Amino acid sequence: MATHGIVPDRAASATRGGLRPIAQRLHGMGVSANAITALGVLLTLAGAVLVALDRPLAALAVLLAGSVADTLDGAIARVSGGGTPFGAFFDSTADRVADAALLGATVWLGASTGDDALLIAALVAMPLAFLVPYVRAKAESLGVAATVGPAPREARLLILLVGLAAWGLSGLSVAFTTAIVAVAILAAITFAQRVAAVRRALARG
Repeated sequence: MATHGIVPDRAASATRGGLRPIAQRLHGMGVSANAITALGVLLTLAGAVLVALDRPLAALAVLLAGSVADTLDGAIARVSGGGTPFGAFFDSTADRVADAALLGATVWLGASTGDDALLIAALVAMPLAFLVPYVRAKAESLGVAATVGPAPREARLLILLVGLAAWGLSGLSVAFTTAIVAVAILAAITFAQRVAAVRRALARG
């Protein structure tokens, strides 16, 4: 069973349950899950631009809206009968685009402001953040589940949002740097745990 890492499963379930009435209404209006996925990507891209421009609170507001859309598309897919194979593909691809935009914007911010700690942390976090879902996808192609670890995508996004909020409210960019470091460390742990889980599962046959 998939878990949500450091995000409590009960909180994740409550969020999805709270969005269900909105999803039902949007579905009734003819709004598709794919349309909401596209909206979520556009909002995340806009938020990434704001991160790169050193505007944490504005970025936080836009990215929060994007994260709602990112959850809502799945809710619409469920109320419409479970979604489609292309919808699942589009959602996964959109997540990778969003992740690349956010961490790429962080790399830009670190380079443009001369913040070497932020730059290095983002450069380390980026490949690790991509390896986590890659291991899961590759494992599933082999018929093995790989959902363990503290930092699936929703957990990594939550850490980034908390870091942005702390940065925006305190005026201290080190809060955001700390969040990026946390993402890198937890993604590395998650990657290692998933590789180990796949190895054990394949060894059992």
